[in-house]
Amino acid sequence: MYNLLRILGVYKYSITFWFLLFSSVLLLLNNNSFLKSYYFNSSNMIAGKVLSSRNSIINYFNLKSKNHQLLEENRYLIEKYMNLDSIKIFEIDSLENRYKLISAVVINNSINKKKNYITLNIGSIHGIEEGMGVITRNGIVGKIKYVSGNFSTLISLLNTKYFVSTLIKKTNTLSSINWNGDNPDQTKLLYVPKHVKVEVGDSIMTSSYNSIYPKGILIGTIQSINKYINSNFYDIDIKLFQNFYNLSTVYVVLDTQKNEKILLELKNTNAR
Repeated sequence: MYNLLRILGVYKYSITFWFLLFSSVLLLLNNNSFLKSYYFNSSNMIAGKVLSSRNSIINYFNLKSKNHQLLEENRYLIEKYMNLDSIKIFEIDSLENRYKLISAVVINNSINKKKNYITLNIGSIHGIEEGMGVITRNGIVGKIKYVSGNFSTLISLLNTKYFVSTLIKKTNTLSSINWNGDNPDQTKLLYVPKHVKVEVGDSIMTSSYNSIYPKGILIGTIQSINKYINSNFYDIDIKLFQNFYNLSTVYVVLDTQKNEKILLELKNTNAR
């Protein structure tokens, strides 16, 4: 103990200097949006390369299961293409004319935090931009947050800060979903008034208020309803269709009419 105190006494100025320097850098990054964005983009590129290499090694030993999953996804898409007249998962007209899908592979995915993020193996050189929605054939996954040349990170649906505008399919009631940080298989359905008739098993889908998702993407079903709370709204749990434990292939949604919509809505804002 005496030797430790003597060493600390000898190097106290150096230790103080490095501590203050580290603290200053943290404060600067947290309070400067430009530097924070630059830091995340740079670290995202470096981390992406490491994660991509790790993912390649893991995938080498899982080629059989990965190929089987890809074949199943292709089979599903072909079946839907053959039955477009009778089966609608998305709003087909809008999907064909307005939205394009860019496939990507998940190379990192967290589910055990309050604010979870996902890393993809594609970036700006592939046409990815901040704010794009990410989906699978099972539902929505999240929204692109940071982009580098070859990689991108997205805010997972399993993030307590992420809200998505939704509709109860049966009643067309506008609502929102938000994860409460507990079960990765469930999320909360918010802002459903108690006068609206809802039942366990009702389907929840994306609404037209989501400019980053096509309308009508199924998200999950109502699992439980608590009517006896001191609020004007129900306390509702949603069972998600998407399993975040085995997330591998996703699709980034490119809205070809996004800029037109933004410019039109800006006119409303400027007219006030």
